[in-house]
Amino acid sequence: MLSFPEKLRSEAVTSSPDFEIKSWGDDGVAVRAAHGKAPAATLALATVSGQIKVNVTLRVVPEAEPALTMVRFKAASAEEAFAAQVKAGIEQRVAPIEQRLERTQRSLDALIRQRAEEEIADRMLRRNEIVGLKAHARNSDHVIVHVQRGLLFGDDGFLVFEIENRSGAAYRLASARVLADGRDVAGAVRLASTAIAREPALIGVVAPGTTARGVVTVRAVGTVLNRPLVLELATPDGRGLLRADHGIVLR
Repeated sequence: MLSFPEKLRSEAVTSSPDFEIKSWGDDGVAVRAAHGKAPAATLALATVSGQIKVNVTLRVVPEAEPALTMVRFKAASAEEAFAAQVKAGIEQRVAPIEQRLERTQRSLDALIRQRAEEEIADRMLRRNEIVGLKAHARNSDHVIVHVQRGLLFGDDGFLVFEIENRSGAAYRLASARVLADGRDVAGAVRLASTAIAREPALIGVVAPGTTARGVVTVRAVGTVLNRPLVLELATPDGRGLLRADHGIVLR
């Protein structure tokens, strides 16, 4: 059924005899396919006033697909027609800009990746050494930190650590410091969490009875080579402090 808000002209133009078109009152038409394999066809209709003119494409869909049984057309007001024209004009102008922005974004992403790879390669050429470490610390909640490996990579260093949580509660890592003569030289910190961290401020969470690996950056590592370092890990409330202050020296 195709329904209109005003009277239709008596004539309707269709491109195919495979669809039967009949008037339904003076403001609608009923459309029926002659058979289930009717090819797509076009139906042209107009109201008596000429305010509404439509070309409808008719297509028979398989039984598994949804089909339209009732379509109602309405006349647009001057304001609606103007708004539609403005929207169409804006979309026409904005579409090429969005396409250019998308291409620029892809190019920028590729450039960032290339620069990052080049920076990594340059660092590897300058310095790329693994340092064996043996540092451990335990707090009163039976949470242990193991620092067994360091990495000298370009101008920076990295301390790889593991948090072994033997307690009955999750260990919520909120901060990590690397101290050299009392000065914090830590940079970015990452932890492969074993539980979901629901607090954005947390670095990660270690579930009870599990072990998680983490890494902390040591900035400008050349300034602290051959000097004892201290790794401090803390929870948000300051409790559960893990302080490994023996056996951490990058050479």
